[in-house]
Amino acid sequence: MPSALDRFAEREPYFSVLTSDEFRSASMTDASHRAFFATGDAYVAAVLKVIGETVALRDLHNALEYGCGPGRVAIPLARRMRRVVAVDRSPAMLEIAERNARLWDRSNIVFTGEEGLDPEERFAIVNCSLVLQRVHPDSGSALIRQLIGRVRKGGFLVLHFPFHSRAGAALRTIRRVRLAAPPINGVLNAVRGKSVAEPFAPTHIYDRGAVEEILRSAGFETIGALESTEGDVDSVALITRRGGSEPGERPRASSEPRENRIDVRDMIATRSIADLNATAEGYFASLVNRDFHLAKPFSSIADTPPILINLAVLLQGLKLVPGHTVLDYGAGSGWLSRILTQFGCNAIAMDVSASALDIARELYGRLPVVGDRPAPRFLLFDGERIDLPDASVDRVVCFDAFHHAPNPDRVLAEIARVLVDGGIAGFAEPGPFHSETAQSQFEMRTYGVVENDVDIDAIWATAQTVGFADLRLAVFNIPPFDASLNEFYDLLAGGETSSRWAGATIASLRNVRDFFLIKKGTEIVDSRAATAVGCRVLRATLRGDAIDVEVENTGTATWLPASAGIGGVSVGCHLFDDSGRLVQLDLTRTGLERRIAPREIVSVTLHLPPLPPGGRQLEIDCVSEGVTWFSVQGSTTRKVELP
Repeated sequence: MPSALDRFAEREPYFSVLTSDEFRSASMTDASHRAFFATGDAYVAAVLKVIGETVALRDLHNALEYGCGPGRVAIPLARRMRRVVAVDRSPAMLEIAERNARLWDRSNIVFTGEEGLDPEERFAIVNCSLVLQRVHPDSGSALIRQLIGRVRKGGFLVLHFPFHSRAGAALRTIRRVRLAAPPINGVLNAVRGKSVAEPFAPTHIYDRGAVEEILRSAGFETIGALESTEGDVDSVALITRRGGSEPGERPRASSEPRENRIDVRDMIATRSIADLNATAEGYFASLVNRDFHLAKPFSSIADTPPILINLAVLLQGLKLVPGHTVLDYGAGSGWLSRILTQFGCNAIAMDVSASALDIARELYGRLPVVGDRPAPRFLLFDGERIDLPDASVDRVVCFDAFHHAPNPDRVLAEIARVLVDGGIAGFAEPGPFHSETAQSQFEMRTYGVVENDVDIDAIWATAQTVGFADLRLAVFNIPPFDASLNEFYDLLAGGETSSRWAGATIASLRNVRDFFLIKKGTEIVDSRAATAVGCRVLRATLRGDAIDVEVENTGTATWLPASAGIGGVSVGCHLFDDSGRLVQLDLTRTGLERRIAPREIVSVTLHLPPLPPGGRQLEIDCVSEGVTWFSVQGSTTRKVELP
C-alpha cells in the first residue's frame, strides 16, 4: 500500500523532488517546468564534466537513473547517452516521466519499475540522486550495494546523500515528533499556512565515511564530489569509478592535470567583449605569413575532409538559392564567403577582427570568383550588435565560429533580428565538451580565445525566446565507415552492419553539433529555387516568325520578372533537327514583365530569329535566369514542328 509520502508525491510530483513553491502543482507554469528540468541539466553537466576528465564520454553508452521521479535527471542524461533506463517505484511518477520524455522528444529512455530491470544489464553510469535522503541509512546501505552491482567494469556510480545537519537538538526533536505523530504534523502545517494533509518528509543523514568505505571495499575510487547546502543540511554527490575497463574505452585526449586546466566559464566571466575582440585582432594582425589562412579549406590534408563534410551538411540544410543575402558570421579569412559569392549569393563577411577581413579581401583579389557575381561586403562586428537592419538577410552561416562567442544568447538574438521571416541560420560547431579537449585547452592557453562548450539545449531554449520556430540537427558521420561488398548489402538490408554503422555515427556525433534554426514566419519562395519551379506549356501556336505561347506556373515558387536578374523567368525554346538532335539550346526567349503566382497562366509571344541550318523542331520551355531550365526539373514542355 502506498505511504502518505508516496500519495503526496503523486499529487505533487515536482515539489516532492525540489521543495520550492514554484514547483507546486497549483503554481507550475511553462517557465517553472523549464526551470525544474534546468536544475537536472545543470546537475548532469556537472557530473559528466568530472567523468569526462577520466574517460572519453563518447564511449559511455548506457545509464541507469534510479529513483527517476518525473525525469529531472533521466531526460538530460538521455540527451547525452545512447540509452537510459529510468527506474521508479511509483507507477504514477513513471507515467509523468514518460509524458515529460515525449515533451522533450526523448525516445531513448526505458521507464520501468525495479522488477522490469534486466538482471544481466550493467551500466556505464548509475545515478541515484535525491533518493537516499528519504531512505533510512540501514536500508540505504543495502540499496547502495544493490546499485554497485549494476555498474560495469570501468563504469561510474554517482550517489547523492545528506552527510551533515546543523539543526539544533530542539529542531531535531520537533522533526522526530512530526514524523511519528501525523496529527501534530498537521497542526504545525496549519500554523505555517500549509495543507494539514501534507506529510512530513524526513531527511536522513548518512555517515559519509561509512558510505565511502562501502564503495572502496567494492573496488570504487572517488574521482569527484559535488557538495551543496540547503537549509541546515549539507549534501554531496559522490562521483566514483569502478576498477577495470571495458573493450573500446579510451582516455580523453587532454592529459593536463585538472588543476592546470582552463575553465572556459572563468575566462568568459573575467574578460570583457572588447578584450576578447582585441585578442582576436591581435592574432590576425600578428600573422607574418597569411598562406595557411588564404588556403582554407585546403590548408591541411588532415583537416580538409572533416571541413568539407561539415560544409556539405551545412550547405544542404541552408537551402541556398542564387541571389540570397547571406551573412557569414565569424568569417575569418573569408574562404566560406568566397564560396557563397561563387554560388551567386550576396555574401556579407563579418568578423570582430579588421585584420581578418583584410585577409578576406586579399583572398578575393588573389582568387577571384568565376563569372559575373555580386560583390561581397565586409562588416566589422563589435561582438554585441550586428550592424545590419532588421530582416535584411535571407540566411546566416556560422562555420566553427559560434563557440567562440562569449555571449551566445546575445548573438542568437541578433541573428534572429537580421533574418527574414522563415530564414535559416546554419551552424557547424563542436559539442558539449569542446572546452575540455586538448586542442581547446591549447588554444585558450596560447591565444586567449574562447573555446566554449556548445549546449544545444540551452541554445534551443534561448532561440525560442528570440524568434526561432524550429531546430533541426544534422545526422551524419565524419570518420570513414568502410564495408566489404557483403557488409554493404547487409547494411542496406538492415542487418548487423547497419547497427555498427549507427554506432559509429552516434560516436561521431557526440562532440559535433551541425544544426539549423528556422525563424518564425513564412519564407516567400520564388523562382531562384530550382526545385520549386515548374511549368506546363498549354498552347504554342506558330504564326509566321512568331509563336504565341500560353504557359501555367505549376510549381510552388512565384516567378520573378525577367528584370530581377538571377531567378527572373523567361519563356524560351530549344531547336532540334529531324533526328531529334539538339541544334541550339537557347534559340530565343521572351522575358516575363511581372510576377506570376503558382497556378497562374500567362501568355507571351516568342519572336524567332533566323534559324541555323538543320533546325526543324522547336521545344517550348521556361527558364529561370542563372538557375535552371524548367524541363530539367521535369516540367511539361511542348513541341512545335517548323514548316
